[in-house]
Amino acid sequence: MPNLFQGSLLALLVSLAIILVVRRPGKSSLDNIPGPRRLPVVGNLFSLPNREEWVHFAKWGKTFGDVYAVYVFSKPMIMLSSRKAIVDLFEHRSGIYSNRPHLVMANELRACMGWGETVVLMPYGDRFKNYRRLLKIGLNPSATTLYWPLMEQEVAKSLKRLIDNPADFVGNFRRTAGTVALKIAYGFTNETEEFHRLLKDTERALQMFAIAALPGVFLVDTLPLLKHLPSWFPGAGFQAIGMKTRNLIQLTIGDTFSAVKNAVSSGNHAKFGSQSFTATLLNEDDATRSTDEDIKWVAAGLYSGEGQADTTVAAMSNFFLCMMLFPDVQQKAQAEIDAVIGKDRLPSISDRDSLPYVRAVYQETLRWRPVVPMVSHSVTQDDLYRSYFIPKDTALVANIWAALHDENVYPQPDDFRPERYLAPELAPDSSSFAFGFGRRACPGEAVANSLLFVNMACILATFSINKPLDQTGKVIDPTLQWTSGVTSHPHPFKCDIKPRSSITADLVRRTASLVE
Repeated sequence: MPNLFQGSLLALLVSLAIILVVRRPGKSSLDNIPGPRRLPVVGNLFSLPNREEWVHFAKWGKTFGDVYAVYVFSKPMIMLSSRKAIVDLFEHRSGIYSNRPHLVMANELRACMGWGETVVLMPYGDRFKNYRRLLKIGLNPSATTLYWPLMEQEVAKSLKRLIDNPADFVGNFRRTAGTVALKIAYGFTNETEEFHRLLKDTERALQMFAIAALPGVFLVDTLPLLKHLPSWFPGAGFQAIGMKTRNLIQLTIGDTFSAVKNAVSSGNHAKFGSQSFTATLLNEDDATRSTDEDIKWVAAGLYSGEGQADTTVAAMSNFFLCMMLFPDVQQKAQAEIDAVIGKDRLPSISDRDSLPYVRAVYQETLRWRPVVPMVSHSVTQDDLYRSYFIPKDTALVANIWAALHDENVYPQPDDFRPERYLAPELAPDSSSFAFGFGRRACPGEAVANSLLFVNMACILATFSINKPLDQTGKVIDPTLQWTSGVTSHPHPFKCDIKPRSSITADLVRRTASLVE
């Protein structure tokens, strides 16, 4: 688990000793489930990895089976390492496996953290179902087609920025994804200085969201008694982190929602358009209209999770890494685009069905390094799976990375092979695993699919991506490491990004000039 967890542990030795005297673990009801040998009191705490934990857990899955238990102190987590186990529970039994593990930091301490009301962390129940219903109004596949022009315009702008500053390709993607999410959510009509400040604040808030949503990062999630510690107490740094985040949440969610509501009430849409997701919900008939509080948090879900802004950035970073590492794939995709689209225009989202190899590149990007490598749910009642008894409220973690690197399903899983989706015996669609399961499947899948596809297709059409050279002309190989968190990003890397030709460079500039 992240070092933040271990650092908090060391800082809390004194308070921990007191807590452990009072809270001695007894025999667990999960003792029939296999797993690594655990130590008294601390369980498997000191065996947990501090980076890329999904790889470590996948190895344990091969040793103990695709369903096994890991303990942090006396608190168990059931790890699911195969497609079958994940689908059996999270899909086929979604009626009882759609809850989230209770996170003290994000849920009970919501007064300081601010993320407790977002649908991504919300417990499964009537309010969750209503939020999902509202999200589907603006994110269903039919509604998503209304956003295609916006996505294509923002991608055209990003291509121009990529020519001007290729070194900041990750920042470029982040700006594009954030802009699309905020414009869909709130209907911004102009990219003012205030808008760009909001983009930066949103990014910072999302970084804290990614931490808050990951079970086990904060020691208070494992030892809830720590929530009563004052912020000045050694090891209670989670209190200060939460308070710093609160102001960002108020700006990115509260203030922006209030501004859109005022625009709708006054009919002044100079700053916020009338067709945004938020405006649509505010304009519903009184008989069906949701409360302001619900609309505010549902709109926030468009970029804090359901709209997949951060996962889009991670996927695009992985895409650039893959094109650099596997140049033959890049060349095949470019050849398909040249043959089907030509060089007189950029690919569009409507070209998707005509570009099967590019679609396969997209699918393989999401499989090769899933941007959400692990997903946690919890069960709402006692259950029996195979011969294993699973008590109510037990946390279960789906190891998406392990399922998508199962050599029995995806031969040679470490290779980047889009052809696996084009063969007579098709590999399972890996992209479906990227968007969650069952009743917690992401309603923003259609938006993310469209934005990722048009991003990848347009970049392949206009740019060449290669490994960079040092001052002596020697190739610089990237360090292949990924961050921990709900969304996993590759560690910073450099690549050589250049327009494929003067013709494609002119095409980029000409198209961008029409939408800027």
